[in-house]
Amino acid sequence: MKQKPLYITIIMCLLTMTFTACDSNEPENNDHGISAALSWADKDDTGTPITDARVWIFQADGKLVTEKHYSTKQEVALDIHAVDAGEYKVVTAINLITPFSVDKATTYDELLLKLNQANASPTHAYYSVADVKALADKNTRAPLPLRRIMAELNIEIDGVPEGATLATSVTDAADGIYPLQKDAESNYGVAMSGHKNAVVLPSAIMTKGNLVTPTTRLMPTVGDASHSHLHFLFTLTDGTTRECDAEAPVMKSGGKYVLKFKYTELKPYMYIIPVKISDWEEDWTVNGEILNPVS
Repeated sequence: MKQKPLYITIIMCLLTMTFTACDSNEPENNDHGISAALSWADKDDTGTPITDARVWIFQADGKLVTEKHYSTKQEVALDIHAVDAGEYKVVTAINLITPFSVDKATTYDELLLKLNQANASPTHAYYSVADVKALADKNTRAPLPLRRIMAELNIEIDGVPEGATLATSVTDAADGIYPLQKDAESNYGVAMSGHKNAVVLPSAIMTKGNLVTPTTRLMPTVGDASHSHLHFLFTLTDGTTRECDAEAPVMKSGGKYVLKFKYTELKPYMYIIPVKISDWEEDWTVNGEILNPVS
């Protein structure tokens, strides 16, 4: 009986050592840092399945701190990125699968989200950027409202002769976007400048005298352009053709554009003006002819 207190003491010491050992295996800062909070910028995208997600965190000076790849939205939300206190830029790209790709980046101004096939018109991929101040003793949520990388374009032409067909192309779609660069309106996401891609729209469908193109998803207009440009080729049933070009507003990531005009309004070169419908939508209409246009 005299040894019982010693026995109990030894057991307590062993338990204490065990608990201490378990604690020492836990990663530091596992309960605070930065976590990504995904949402949808456009309500029409609510409920879109997320099957691929990437998160990058950059320091304020541009240096890459971490890069992670996930399979679900839940994995993104549950991950806490342990970082030192300070200012950070958090970037996410969602459903960025083939034919999309990412140019590897060690600094934030190099990060480039690309579409490798200009005519692919794949399902939408998304991105978002948040400026975050991380604290030393708490978890900071980075709000990331997801916006589309690509734009959408529809064309509706009224009064087209029966049996006519239409081939349409947009001549200056960008290769990709820099999500961490800001545009003139201080929004994150700037289209790549320089190289222009011609995107051929699917064949228009005749519906009660109207030619209507299916919704085409395409990259925004190149970053150094002041307008986008479209080319139309009509082929009538007697084999004759009619061609015209149009100067349209710049197409931006996430924008939804519907061009509506009458066949009788066709000119060799047309100027198209926008009518804003919502934050994402614009209707386009023909506003006469430009004489001696300069591209």
